[in-house]
Amino acid sequence: MWRALCEILIMQVLIVIFSPQGLLTTTTTTTARSLSHRFTTPFYLVYGFLSLLFFAFRWRLRQPERTIWQQLLIEIEAAGIFLLELVCSVILLCWLFHLLPPMDVLLSENGAGMLPIVVSFLLSTIGFFSLRIILHVLAFWERLRVKRLRWAVTHSHLMVVVIGAGFISAVFVLFQLFWGVGMLFTDATPFYASVVFVFAMFLCTIFVIACVLPPSILSSYIFTRRVTRRIEHLAQATSMLRSGDYSIRVHVEGEDEIAHLQADFNAMASELERTMHALKEERDNVEMLLDARRELIASVSHELRTPVATVRSYLESALANWQTDQPPVTLKQDMHIIEQQTIRLQSLINDLFMLARVEVGRLETRCEPTNVETLVQRVVETIAPIAWRGSRIEVLAEIMPVIPAFPQALVDGDRLEQILHNLIHNGIRHTAPGGIIAVTAQANEQQVIVQVKDTGEGIAPEELARIWDRFYRASNAQEGSGTGLGLAIVKEFTEAMHGSVSVESVVGEGSCFTICFPRVQEPVDMVTSFTIHTEAVKTAPLSLL
Repeated sequence: MWRALCEILIMQVLIVIFSPQGLLTTTTTTTARSLSHRFTTPFYLVYGFLSLLFFAFRWRLRQPERTIWQQLLIEIEAAGIFLLELVCSVILLCWLFHLLPPMDVLLSENGAGMLPIVVSFLLSTIGFFSLRIILHVLAFWERLRVKRLRWAVTHSHLMVVVIGAGFISAVFVLFQLFWGVGMLFTDATPFYASVVFVFAMFLCTIFVIACVLPPSILSSYIFTRRVTRRIEHLAQATSMLRSGDYSIRVHVEGEDEIAHLQADFNAMASELERTMHALKEERDNVEMLLDARRELIASVSHELRTPVATVRSYLESALANWQTDQPPVTLKQDMHIIEQQTIRLQSLINDLFMLARVEVGRLETRCEPTNVETLVQRVVETIAPIAWRGSRIEVLAEIMPVIPAFPQALVDGDRLEQILHNLIHNGIRHTAPGGIIAVTAQANEQQVIVQVKDTGEGIAPEELARIWDRFYRASNAQEGSGTGLGLAIVKEFTEAMHGSVSVESVVGEGSCFTICFPRVQEPVDMVTSFTIHTEAVKTAPLSLL
């Protein structure tokens, strides 16, 4: 405030120096003195008007921490300070520049000579207070239009209307003021008439603007509402999208730039939703792979630790009992157990090695036409005696007849033989003594189908999807019944040869593993035999046993 007061005092000195009143006062002629006294009233009107404008705009508006009532009291105090400053500055300037007529002239006619000065100062004070209120309203409007696009567009429309109306009114008032200066502010014209005319012109300007503003505000608001409503909806959708709602969409209205922006937003949201969904799937896959990796490491450690610990235990026992030149009596039995555990360890390492080769895509398969009938019979003839002697389980081979001959399959014979070994040994481990394992082979127009069926304990429905996982063993599996890699190898080898594998199982009745491979096409009509044996593929797991 004090800085503004100092600046306004400097401005007032400059007004006095360069005004016609000041220039006339510096002369000593009687005519100049007379003209100076004649222009006293308009000089102080202009003097007060310029002072109120400068002080009103130079003094800062309300601080954010102040309330409305506190600021109103401050504005009233500022108006009083402004009035006091005007009085003091006029007294000082009159003393320095002798702007006023002699005191006897001012005090003549019961003080009528001082009336124009007093009225001009009061009008300036009221104008200062009113202008400050208007500035506060404009500041509030500025904050409002900065935050809301609707009011910003309305403001742009109103500025055109207000500037146009204000310019026309100002031209009219100035024309009347300057045209009537010679008649208004003369000795023949009463001062009251001059002041009333100027004040009336000012009120007319305010009245014109006040009449134009309400309809302009209403029309501008209605016009801009349709446009800004779409932008507001788009802004709300953007906020929801930022908060994580990727399913949000906006309704596209019209064909203008905002409609294009809405369409682009919907396309961006759709693409972002797909991307986030893909990222979520990738994250889930990575978590699943990490879990599988941890489970694999734990399972491999367990499976390797058991045979190694067994071998070490029996070696320590044999060395501890071998005190003389003669070997201990249990050495042969210990060596036999060590051999079994070594074979088991070697088998586990081979299985892991093959699965690792499958993962890196380096599994070598030589798919060529292979007689599946002969291969199945050879595998069954090899395993059947061992299964009967070790577990009292009967292993059978059933080949469905095909005319003129059983077709060949496009497979790797060695890999298919290992698949059958794994499936049969899996059935032996889960079948009680006296059970049956049947290996059947049949063909249709496109595939050669091999099934391995058993009368074992079966697999629970909730475990069917996981039996192909590495190191997975059913909940009813006995300790040491297997490593859990056999079925994983079956699946990997089958798919590597462009085949498919599936399983059907009934708890307490048995399981049926079905593997299908591409058949080698031959120019032979076999439709009848295919029709007969296709129905056999769809039978229950134990229907052929």
